[in-house]
Amino acid sequence: MSVQIDTTTGTCSVVIGETTYRSAIMDVRITTDPQVRMDLLHIDGASVHVAADEAEHLIAAGAIDDRSLLVADD
Repeated sequence: MSVQIDTTTGTCSVVIGETTYRSAIMDVRITTDPQVRMDLLHIDGASVHVAADEAEHLIAAGAIDDRSLLVADD
């Protein structure tokens, strides 16, 4: 799975399984999945885990940063 960002058109896409999901970057949201402690990409009605560096690239391109800060348990 790879996230493609097109800054010229302000869109991004991701292939999940055999389906391609596309959206305006400003409509993409990044959240936190607390159970697996990973970033979660929400695009065009689909959700998929992404690496922290991909999440940062999407946010820098204009995606909504809705992540939570998770505190490590002692």
